[in-house]
Amino acid sequence: MGAREHRYTDIDQNIAANLRAYREAHGISQEELAQRMADRGFGFGQATVWKIESGQRPVRASELIALTDSLEVFPPPDLTREPDATRYTIQLKAASTKAYDAYRALKEAAAAYLEAQIEVAFAAREAYDAGLTVTELDTGWLTTLPEEAVIEARVAAEHEAARFEQENDAVSKILDALRGSGYEPVLRIEDVESGGGGPLPAWTPGEASDAAE
Repeated sequence: MGAREHRYTDIDQNIAANLRAYREAHGISQEELAQRMADRGFGFGQATVWKIESGQRPVRASELIALTDSLEVFPPPDLTREPDATRYTIQLKAASTKAYDAYRALKEAAAAYLEAQIEVAFAAREAYDAGLTVTELDTGWLTTLPEEAVIEARVAAEHEAARFEQENDAVSKILDALRGSGYEPVLRIEDVESGGGGPLPAWTPGEASDAAE
């Protein structure tokens, strides 16, 4: 089969992978997606969604359009494209949303801090007018700008990154010294001997799961 044919035969697999990726990224259960499809006139159940996502059931053109609409994602996703492209798109969207939410929270926190500064100013003035001694300890927040919090956070992040890099360098030097003396600090499962005295056979996660069952 040539490359041209693969362009079409891969579409069903792309739809299966992309549908699951978008559904999970937006916290939609298979049951909920099936209900949304049922609301649009399609006889879907949870098992139908599962079969589509597992590649056991192809999707008709009308169902593809309805599934895209049921995801309620803007802009509407292209479920037929390469799954890697979908994954990058979802990651970028999630990161952008996280940044927006953090920025909005930062604005709200800054507004709350400015309001708190005004309260400090009024409280200090009333205390002063009442004959009380008002010190810089009481009014220190009036001269602390909200922008300082952002600068402090940036500096702290830079220091943390530098500290992490220093720790990694220190650990690498220690491990290199150990290996240089003939000590290998890595334990491999194939190096462990079984009860019969010989080394264990080659191990794979799949075999472990089968044995557990």
